[in-house]
Amino acid sequence: MFHRISALVLGLAGCVAGLWLAPASAADSRLETIVKRDKVIVAVSSTARPNGFIDENGKLTGFEVEFARLMAKALVGDPNKIELMTTTVDGRFPAVLSGKADFGISTATIYPDRAVRLAFTRPYIDSSTLVVVPKGSPIKTLADLDSESVVLGSTNSAAMVDRAKLYAPKAKAIFFDTDSAAVLALKSGRSTAWQADSAAANFFVGQSEGAFVVLDGSLGTINNNAIFMKPGDFELWLALDTIVREYVNGSRYGEYAALYKTWFGKEPPPQRPFNQN
Repeated sequence: MFHRISALVLGLAGCVAGLWLAPASAADSRLETIVKRDKVIVAVSSTARPNGFIDENGKLTGFEVEFARLMAKALVGDPNKIELMTTTVDGRFPAVLSGKADFGISTATIYPDRAVRLAFTRPYIDSSTLVVVPKGSPIKTLADLDSESVVLGSTNSAAMVDRAKLYAPKAKAIFFDTDSAAVLALKSGRSTAWQADSAAANFFVGQSEGAFVVLDGSLGTINNNAIFMKPGDFELWLALDTIVREYVNGSRYGEYAALYKTWFGKEPPPQRPFNQN
């Protein structure tokens, strides 16, 4: 009797171990769904120049939008086999967590608390948070932000809200769903300063014909922006991470470099941080 029970227990244990160690089938991964669908669905912004915006011809474009097309090219063989799902800052993460989008490329900075609920690839670009003010503004330094006379505008992401509290607790902070709305507030005088992702800030100032300037320094450290997706799908994550690596550091660096230069007017960081033969 004892031997029969032991054999049964061992058999069940073996089955459990087999289930635990067995890799998920391809059908369990969204990667297989993408391939069968022959199209990728990507959450992007349409109100964050130069990363994602509607141009004068009514086309959704920008650095991140075009990078999303490169991801589609790698995943399904055609940069045009893509559905671009535009979201607000608050809506970008729910879009992937709900399964509506396969993944997102929308100025998402990697933070430890975000990594608990989202899966990030390696970064596709570095970023920082800069502050823009009108030319001739009495706000000359970042330290000047911490004043009751300052109205600091930004998007309503948790990171921007926290940053306003940390660096300018005396200022009045106003938040918007989009960078476009925050820019309008700055232009109209409703806000006296605007904190934004470095790409958006530099692009706006470059297009302003000298009407606005970027203050020296940044709020916080250099950050990493990455593709984000719903966690729990290793196959899809590995594919996305590998593709990003090949564009940023590997065999497709030339395409990445051309895209980077188009939108930022300068060369991207070196392909690798070490010498090559």
